[in-house]
Amino acid sequence: MKHRMPRPALDGLRVFDLSQGVAGPYCTLLMAAQGADVIKVEPPEGDWIRHGRNRVRGHSPASLAVNAGKRSLALDLKQAAAREAALAVAASCDIVVESFRPGVAARLGLGDTALRALNPELVYCSISGFGSQGALAGRAVIDHIAQAYSGWMNINADADGVPRRTRNVVLADQITGLYAYQAVASALIGRLRFGGGVSLEVTLAGAMAAFLAPRITSHLLSDGRVGNAEFLPPTGEFETADGLLTLAVLKPGDVDRLFEALGCAAWLDDPRFATPQARLENVADLNQAVGAVLATRSARQWESALADRGVMACAVRDIGGFVASQAEDGLGLVETTTVPGLGDCPLVRIPGAPAWTGREPPARPPELGEHGRQILEQAGVPAAQIDLVLRQSHDSKNPFITRAPS
Repeated sequence: MKHRMPRPALDGLRVFDLSQGVAGPYCTLLMAAQGADVIKVEPPEGDWIRHGRNRVRGHSPASLAVNAGKRSLALDLKQAAAREAALAVAASCDIVVESFRPGVAARLGLGDTALRALNPELVYCSISGFGSQGALAGRAVIDHIAQAYSGWMNINADADGVPRRTRNVVLADQITGLYAYQAVASALIGRLRFGGGVSLEVTLAGAMAAFLAPRITSHLLSDGRVGNAEFLPPTGEFETADGLLTLAVLKPGDVDRLFEALGCAAWLDDPRFATPQARLENVADLNQAVGAVLATRSARQWESALADRGVMACAVRDIGGFVASQAEDGLGLVETTTVPGLGDCPLVRIPGAPAWTGREPPARPPELGEHGRQILEQAGVPAAQIDLVLRQSHDSKNPFITRAPS
């Protein structure tokens, strides 16, 4: 039985988001999805991800995706008045997330020691590539560097064994964001139970290690002899009449159901295919036989027919196909909001969080500096200092920085 959540779990908590890119902003996106008031602090030119690739009508899709539901405060932290204002806002928050290289936040007066002296209950999370200790402390890291360092590229090798990074999705960054969110959420539970804040350090290297724990364990216990994990044959991708179908076979009983669904139950009497060992020894013949049958119908037809028999199979979709399928199948994974200057913008549902739609104010990615005056006033920054800070952070292309939103 599903229980209706009366209100988002983090409603009433305020987050000071000093992070840029994907890892930190994805972490704070999850907080915004759970109702937290996330204050996105950006330099006058904006978080660098706002200027990322594949821009649509002046917007970076990656920035839109990871900054939904936040408020934006543009500050030039090179200026003393801006740093003082940032300190006032941060001290009023429950959570701080930053992704500077180790030591930078402290030099700005916004490190964990300074902020937790003002607010002992603060949960402070620092995100970096390798952390603040060790030989690699302070080294710059982006997603595909983390993929290379962690062994992921080797696991993701092509058929010829050539290591390949996962492209077109920032795998390590988003995994790090997920681990950072769970660390902060756990710290909030600890604060509720035992009192007191905490300083957390989450790294891309550490997140990838946690993600790859089963492979690391396997490698170390086998002295590196175990290769990439494989399911039972005929697991894999097969050409159908109109595209690829992927099959997943976990246990011998799955093979029985697959052969029956293909109309080839007699294959169980074929010595080449009768036992798991025989199928391993004759995998090329098995794949050829299965492929010949699958080529007679479309991928979606086989997906439906095999799923009805309890066989795990799926037509290989592109993103457009996935979005269309989830809508047709009633999964409701993608919502829509309106963004000024862009129009309708998709918002992907966060698992376990309330819907984006129906919130007040409506959830959407903020314009650069859109909420600056409002945020500073709420933190009790004097009016004269607010005017100075916003003037110092002025960018003529971003009018929200110097005035309250209409």
